[in-house]
Formats: sequence, structure tokens, C-alpha cells
Amino acid sequence: MSTDIDRESETHFRQIADSLREFIWLSDVDFTTHFYINPGYERIWGRSRESLYENPASLLDGVHDEDKGRVRAALHGMKQGNYDIEFRVVRPDGEIRWVWSRGVPVRNARGEISRIAGITEDITDRKRAELALERVTQSRTSLIRGFTHDIKNPLGAADGYLSLLSDGIYGDLGKEQNDIVLKARRSITSALDLIKHLLELARAEAGQLETQTIPVDVLEVVTTIGDAFRTQASAKGLSLSMELPAESPRVHSDPDRIRQVLSNLVSNAVKYTPSGGRIIIRAYTDTVARSPEEPGQTVIEVIDNGPGIPVESQERLFQEFTRFDPNAAEGAGIGLAISQRIAHALGGTISVDSEVGRGSSFKLRLPHHHTNPGLGATQPSTV
Repeated sequence: MSTDIDRESETHFRQIADSLREFIWLSDVDFTTHFYINPGYERIWGRSRESLYENPASLLDGVHDEDKGRVRAALHGMKQGNYDIEFRVVRPDGEIRWVWSRGVPVRNARGEISRIAGITEDITDRKRAELALERVTQSRTSLIRGFTHDIKNPLGAADGYLSLLSDGIYGDLGKEQNDIVLKARRSITSALDLIKHLLELARAEAGQLETQTIPVDVLEVVTTIGDAFRTQASAKGLSLSMELPAESPRVHSDPDRIRQVLSNLVSNAVKYTPSGGRIIIRAYTDTVARSPEEPGQTVIEVIDNGPGIPVESQERLFQEFTRFDPNAAEGAGIGLAISQRIAHALGGTISVDSEVGRGSSFKLRLPHHHTNPGLGATQPSTV
């Protein structure tokens, strides 16, 4: 009776497995005998199942030469545990397919490894999409760098000529003329700042943000930024206060990059909080462990009681060219995108908690120790 049930179960298993597009196999521990191979092998490898049954080692014949060593090592390591690997398959007609293969040891009733089971999925379409996206990103980065470089020089030259006019090198200017020159120079400065931010964004996308790792006095960084924006906030009728612990949280990170991110967060709070509002900069240690290696984090929070951000808009906040208020005259909407990339380069994140009519809270979370600075630190750029 049990034999009939076992046979029926095996039949159902084969019917299901044979219909799958993935390559599924079951072999002995030494990979010298295959007990089952489904048709997925023929679809992906372009070779017959009979050939693999006859010669299990022929699986490697279809693996790309550059990947054979990794695949062989993964298969031989199955006695020690699972494997999970991506590699290339070269079909007899020369077509290259990308696959994702996972294997698990199968144990008998005594706990001994008696079989090896595996599943291999064709991920060629996904890989092609990733490569296409990478090429688009590289092309976009090159375009941004080339464009900003070409436009930065003439803008700088124009500002230089206006500076000569403002200094009276070509004769004294009347008050109205001088005001126009100053407005023109301010516009050029804004354009040059935008170019600087675009270059920073391009470096971030290319994984070339430059960072350092040194001990950072968080209270000193927060106090410096708070004092820098206090006058600007006061001129707009805003109160700006700081809530800081008695003892400074200390992190190993990049103080300049932290200032850059915090400046952007506070600048946005001042910009979008209406007169009469308040802004609070808070620093503290979050002791909740994220992992054994990271027992806690340092948090710098910027809180305002401004108009708040609708939930449907919050997901797009950290995308470039997204602005809190599309009708606002200031800002290009790339500050938060750059800030989030910098936070990631420092091993941290920026999160937002906002409610319309009640205000917003932006939290910069930083690990206490970050041993892998940047997104691929480089030598100073010459762009």
C-alpha cells in the first residue's frame, strides 16, 4: 500500500517538475550519478538530458570558461552546506545565458547527507536589463559631467566680467546699474551651485563619492550648523533650538559630509516652515541593536511644524528633481537625493516622518563605526 502511495507521489512530483522552466536535478553526494533531471536542463543548456545522465560531469562543459572554477568549487562544497551562485552557460550554438543556481544537501533518517538537490533558473533577461540600466546610468553620468563642465567655464567667465564692472574697473556704475549687476551675479552663483550639485549627484551615481573616516564630535557638528542657520531662521520669524545630550555621541565618520547633509535638512526646514513656526535639531543615541556588529546608532533629527508632506509624495522625496513645493522659486530638488546617497556612503540612512498640517521630522542615522567609507572612495576628482 505504502509503495503505491510512494509511486503516486513520485509521479506527481515528476509531473510538476517536468512542467517547470527551471532546471531541477537530484544526484548522489559525489555528483557522479544523477537520479533525476527535468527538461529545464535542455531548455537552458541546449543539451540533452540523456547526455547528462550518461556523464554527470558534462554539466561543466556548458559553463563559461571564466566561471567553471567557481561552479566546480560550489558543487564540491555541497557536502559542507548549501550553495547559491550566478554564472554563465554557453549553449552549443554559442548563445550565452545567465543562470542562478541554488543547491541543498538532502539528509537521510540518520542525518547523513545522502543526496544533492538543485534548482537553476535562467536569469538572462534580468541580467540584460541590469546591464542596460548600468549603461544608461553611465551614459547619463558622462552627459552630466560633460554638460556641467562645458557650462561651468563660461558662467565663471561671465561672473568674472560682472565682477570687474562691480569693482568699477570700467568706470563707476550708478546705483540702479550696480543693483542689476549684483542680481546677475547672484543668478550666476545659483547656477554654479546647481552645477556643483549635479556633479555631486553624478559622482554618487558612479560610486565615486569621496569620504573619510575619523572621530567626529556630533555635538560640535550640530551646534555649528544650528548657529549658522539661526540668523536666517530669525529673519523669517522662526525659532530654532537644539536639544542635545550632556555627552556628545561620537562616531567614526566624515564630519564634512555630515555637515553637508545636516545643512540641507535644516535649510529645507527653514525654507518651507512658515513665519511663526519652530525648528528643532536633536541629537541622541539609539541603543536598539540592528545587528551584532552594530549595537546602536547615532541619530540627528531635524523637526519642524511646517505644512507637512503628503504620504503619496514622501516616497519620491529622495528622487532627484523632486521638490516639497513645485511652485517654490528656490531649489532644483536634488538636495535630498544627494543627501540620501551621502548617508548611504557613510553607512547610514535618512528617513522622514511627516503629516500634513503638523510638520515633518527628518532623521539622519549613522553607525558608530563605519569601516567602509564612500561608495568606492577615489582620489580627488579633477572634474
